[in-house]
Amino acid sequence: QAQVESVRLLSMGPFPEGHTMETPNMVSGTWECGGTGTALSIDPDPSADTAAVGQWDYDRNASVPQRVGLPTTLQCCTSRRALDPIPTTSDRPIWETSNLTWWDFQRRRWSTLWLMRTIYYRYKQCEIDAEAVPPGPQQDELWFEFNTLTGKEMREHAEQVKGLFIKAGQTMSTMVGVLPEVITQELMSLTDHLPVSTAEEVFRTIRKDLNSSPRDIFSTFDLEPVASASVAQVHRARLRSTGQVVAVKVQHEGVDKLLLEDCSTLSMVAGQVAYWAPDLDFRAVVEEASQWLPVELDFREERRALQRAGSVLRKAGNPCIVPRVHQRLFGPHVFVMEFIDAVPIVKLAEEGFCKQHGLDKLEIMKSLIDAFGIMAFKDGLFHGDPHAGNIRLLLDRDAPGGARPVIFDWGLFKEFADDERLGSAKVFYSLGNFDVAGVFDALTLLGFTFRPEILTDEFRRELMERARSVMKDTVNKETVRQNVHIDLQEHKERVKKALAQGKTVQASYSPLWFLEGLPNCILAFMRMLGILRGLCVCADAQGLPVLQIFVQHAREALQEGSLQPDLVSTLSLYCGREAAIAKLTEARCARSERAVHVQEAADIELSARIQGKLQALLQAKKIVGAQVAVVEGGRLVCDLVAGTLSTIDARLVQKGTRFPLLGATGGVAALALLHSLRRLAGTDGNPLGVRCVTDVLHIPISRVWPEFGGGGSALKLRDLLSHTAGLQDAFPMGFSAGHLDDVDAMASHLEQVGLKSVCEPRYAYLLQAFALAKLGDCIAGQDSLLHWLGAELGPLGLDIAGPCGCGDEASVCRDLLALARVSMTEIEAGRERRQVQRDEATLLRSSEDGPMTSSLLAAFGRDPLGFDPLQANTRHGGLFRGGMSLGVSARSLAALLANPALNEELSMLHALEPNGVDSTALGWFLTGGANHWTAGGLQSLQLRRCGAGAYFSGDTQAGHGIICGLGPCVVHFPNLGEGGLTVAVMVNDVLHGRAAASDLLSEALAGFGYKPAWASMPVRIMADAAWMARGSELEPLVKSMGGLQALRATVDLWTRTTSSDGAPPVSSSCGGCAAWALASAPSATEARTNLFSRALHVVGRWCATGCSRACSAGRSRHPRQW
Repeated sequence: QAQVESVRLLSMGPFPEGHTMETPNMVSGTWECGGTGTALSIDPDPSADTAAVGQWDYDRNASVPQRVGLPTTLQCCTSRRALDPIPTTSDRPIWETSNLTWWDFQRRRWSTLWLMRTIYYRYKQCEIDAEAVPPGPQQDELWFEFNTLTGKEMREHAEQVKGLFIKAGQTMSTMVGVLPEVITQELMSLTDHLPVSTAEEVFRTIRKDLNSSPRDIFSTFDLEPVASASVAQVHRARLRSTGQVVAVKVQHEGVDKLLLEDCSTLSMVAGQVAYWAPDLDFRAVVEEASQWLPVELDFREERRALQRAGSVLRKAGNPCIVPRVHQRLFGPHVFVMEFIDAVPIVKLAEEGFCKQHGLDKLEIMKSLIDAFGIMAFKDGLFHGDPHAGNIRLLLDRDAPGGARPVIFDWGLFKEFADDERLGSAKVFYSLGNFDVAGVFDALTLLGFTFRPEILTDEFRRELMERARSVMKDTVNKETVRQNVHIDLQEHKERVKKALAQGKTVQASYSPLWFLEGLPNCILAFMRMLGILRGLCVCADAQGLPVLQIFVQHAREALQEGSLQPDLVSTLSLYCGREAAIAKLTEARCARSERAVHVQEAADIELSARIQGKLQALLQAKKIVGAQVAVVEGGRLVCDLVAGTLSTIDARLVQKGTRFPLLGATGGVAALALLHSLRRLAGTDGNPLGVRCVTDVLHIPISRVWPEFGGGGSALKLRDLLSHTAGLQDAFPMGFSAGHLDDVDAMASHLEQVGLKSVCEPRYAYLLQAFALAKLGDCIAGQDSLLHWLGAELGPLGLDIAGPCGCGDEASVCRDLLALARVSMTEIEAGRERRQVQRDEATLLRSSEDGPMTSSLLAAFGRDPLGFDPLQANTRHGGLFRGGMSLGVSARSLAALLANPALNEELSMLHALEPNGVDSTALGWFLTGGANHWTAGGLQSLQLRRCGAGAYFSGDTQAGHGIICGLGPCVVHFPNLGEGGLTVAVMVNDVLHGRAAASDLLSEALAGFGYKPAWASMPVRIMADAAWMARGSELEPLVKSMGGLQALRATVDLWTRTTSSDGAPPVSSSCGGCAAWALASAPSATEARTNLFSRALHVVGRWCATGCSRACSAGRSRHPRQW
């Protein structure tokens, strides 16, 4: 026994008979003598001389090992019984990577390349054989044989060469539905049953990293690993110091050289594949892998990721578990963490297992997706490889769904910088809101570089649709397989058609073909997302709203980031445009000093009244941010603000904050034109050629803009301003978002269209701003609408600026959570839309005499994204956006319309004379109900007295203003209050903008005893809305929303969420758009005030229902005709 204490044994583990060991490293432990049933106990002696230890030889007939070449022998403690047997051998293959030679690496590389070649040529031959037989069982059998053989060869190759090929196989195993099922099933074994390192290698690594003998650290240590992966394996052990059961993760010896060599091999493979099939170019993915490999091989980084992710999820209250790590036991190749005994997550696919344990798979998988949303967007660090081998389940009856997902193996993680984290959050938030401009702004901020030749509107729309299809609600594997097959067929047809036309094929099946530069952070995120969705398919968790879950966390992350001054001051996401901020700020301050030409004299009672309404709307979530300014007799009596800049920017609205004008830009530009005309008419030389100022609006447009309407048009300026020039039906064929910034192209289009005679008043949404911008250039020599408005109206009180000039302007909001649910119906509608788009393009190319123009309704139905108010938020490009993006504050807008000099000019020019009514439902919606036009392009308004019997009193007030159906408005009543009353309201939530602005405007006017008369929807407008929904022009839009039934369901949901008076929803028997019209009309609010309004509301519902039923019965006449 004394002799035993003076030596150290070479290794711990099985000592085969007749075996001689030679190794410099020694580990203490217990040895069982072969065939004797006794044990040899060895204690460590740190002072022992390693070099003095010779070779130990085990003889079949000897009862103890003999030390070769030395006279002393080692006696066995026969009186000591052996410990409880533990598995010391494994039926798994050994890792065997610690002593690879140069020839081994070359053999691995060339065997990989040979397998790739074999599979590729076999695939091509199978394609030829399959085309030679008709579709059916024989063809299916050919592909089944190919897939079976390919899957087996890939699995065997991964097990043989190990390294990154195991990781590749694990990723492919999660692509259920994308890859053939026989391949994914074959590769599934790579997530669990992998080769293992020997006990000798394991203990050698532990001693090296922890500088201590395993016997000093652990009282027990299971030699059979509980899990083995491509980089390391995990053993169950018990700490000697505390008795806690822990998991010990130990890196395979030599795996670092192996993985780095595999990167070089995969780079060669990627290059060869790109040469053979350019559509499958994944060289960027390999480059990204070579960058994160050094981090994955350092377990200190993995330990840090475990600590950080676990802390974040626990703080957020998410049920997912991240193992806790030991505070001292860690090194670059070893670390210790808590042991969690969990079951494979793919068990959720077994109905019997879920029923036995009472599990709700959807709730469990929702918790997992929720955890990744929290990590990615709120913290910036997330697990990069969530395949089935790394995600397991801990049964817990108290957890949501009956179990808690456990996230293991954090070797592959991604850490975002703040700009990457919040930029990715903006991408997902914009995807959820169908905000094309927001998506491309965020991608540009992240560093995406698009090929300019393909960056068209159709490309943007298609990319948006395909990105949303990737984020669709989870489906079963069969649906995934069909979806992939249809996408592939669509791609092949496009390539075939392009080749037939002699074009260079740019379209590709690869998701990266359109990029010149791709940020590495996006690659990691795309990889994580694809694996996570594949995991949901493996677990058969259908119907999970993946995008909706991510959108919620993205919105919260963006809100939190906007409240951090260091991020706001440094990130371009919050700072605004790429221009020099200091210069813009200086210009803004100079404008602000002269902007408001009114004295402030607050009306406390009126302010309290409006402030109460603002708070009520905030609590009801009817506004995001708002401003209300009231000017009475030249005094600013009320200037109130509420809310935030947007749903993703929690900075508070200030009195000087600018809000986008949206559709109100045309009215403001009309004021600038009138001011310019009045100024020119009073100059020497009479450049307008009029005898008196009152004739200015009667001069032909061609006198100012000779080429307008094809040249020689007889239309007058008042016809253009009062929307009777026919501009509403002059949209170019194929109008899309790209036209919003091209002022010259739109002006050239209006010069080619024959606009000769006066038409019925129809609101020329967007086109009015283009026409007035061109007139401003012709009259004042200002080729920029912004500069022209600033020069003409700035001295009158208007403080106007371009979009996002200094980063603290309000943004247009549309926070509709239902949009973040992506169904297969939407995906199929997108495919159909793309096909129709291609057919229309072919038809236009083949027809030289095709129509040049389309109506507003037809253009909107064909491509509603071109009219999306969120286009006003863009930070890149020409930034004209049809005038929607120009921003003003409510106080400056009120100061402008209250300016006595401006109102005197309007009277002098006879610009306030009534000049027609737009009686269409579309015009009513876009003008917020104020569809009576004046000769000068303003809206004619009327107020009624409040109170019982006021309807029959005849007490009214006439005024004028600018009202947009999306929210922004300013009104002026010269005979109200003391010296005239002007009210301006600015809101940024377009979903509730019209109703919120109407409520705020009504509240302000109620303080003076009046209410708006234009807010109630006439019956004829309801009837026209029902006819419009059934018309052919809106058919593409209605079909894209799933048909009238889906549209009606959306309207009912919107009605319930936006109704502020508790009115019952419209009956489902109503027609789709009639229900929409009734839902958005404020007549239900008025119905509470008097019996007459209530009766009108009931009659309106009855009429609209009759109109829609008649349309559905097939009547061809317009509802107003019967």
